[in-house]
Amino acid sequence: MSHDSLVFIAKTFGLIWLMGFFMIVVVLAYRPSARAGHDRAARSILPPEPEERR
Repeated sequence: MSHDSLVFIAKTFGLIWLMGFFMIVVVLAYRPSARAGHDRAARSILPPEPEERR
């Protein structure tokens, strides 16, 4: 096996693996059931809101 063919295989496999990984991350991040967890994480760094007075 020549160096050129190994480079071709490595680049092709790397591209396919990275695209697959990207698609998995996007699907997991944008699924509707993850919304509550994302909202909770977004609010976790904010100070608590003061309670409303009557």
